[in-house]
Amino acid sequence: MRKLSRRSTTVAVTSIVAVGAAGAAWAAWSLSGSGTAEAKAGSVVNLKVTHAGLAGGLTPGNATTVLLTVENRNAFPVRITDIDLTGLDSPQEGCDAAANVEVVNDAALPERATVPAGSEKAPATAEIAWSGPLRMNDDPADACQGAPFTFNVRLDAQSAAS
Repeated sequence: MRKLSRRSTTVAVTSIVAVGAAGAAWAAWSLSGSGTAEAKAGSVVNLKVTHAGLAGGLTPGNATTVLLTVENRNAFPVRITDIDLTGLDSPQEGCDAAANVEVVNDAALPERATVPAGSEKAPATAEIAWSGPLRMNDDPADACQGAPFTFNVRLDAQSAAS
């Protein structure tokens, strides 16, 4: 049998060590794993109308714009799809609101009736100008001049997240 020189032995041992180290490095970097995860959907928070009023006074024969400030505490933007005014009343003696002012709930909604995303701690708000939902009759009672009117507002909305 042929005897290996010291140099050949050193080269052979170094090659074996290098191949072994590469195998160990591959083993150290090749990983796999598995597990389970759990998630829970968030809850929807109702919108809140923080202000409702008229852009101008009611005048005989004219519709007026209702201004709404709407608050959103959801983490996604919402688009208002319907607005209803109910319970129209006037505390003014002799001014019967139902007999002198017409509620037009099918007045067209504004194109940009969207409230941005907010949070519980930092709710987002939007000003909505709804044109034409209240119209004073052509010949209202004289007692309705300068009379205050109150009404309730109900909103329907859906997510506007894209």
